[in-house]
Amino acid sequence: MTVVFDRPKALLDVPTHYCPGCTHGVIHRLVAEVIDELGILDKTIGVAPVGC
Repeated sequence: MTVVFDRPKALLDVPTHYCPGCTHGVIHRLVAEVIDELGILDKTIGVAPVGC
């Protein structure tokens, strides 16, 4: 089976406190994908807010 969707390496697999409709999780994923594409994971620090 071919993998078409996978978690970015820059995005840890941890639970968040975001509500389903706020789109904070989508934004975090997009930022993580860009970090992976640019290859700057070792030069990046991310700080997430407490939640919605």
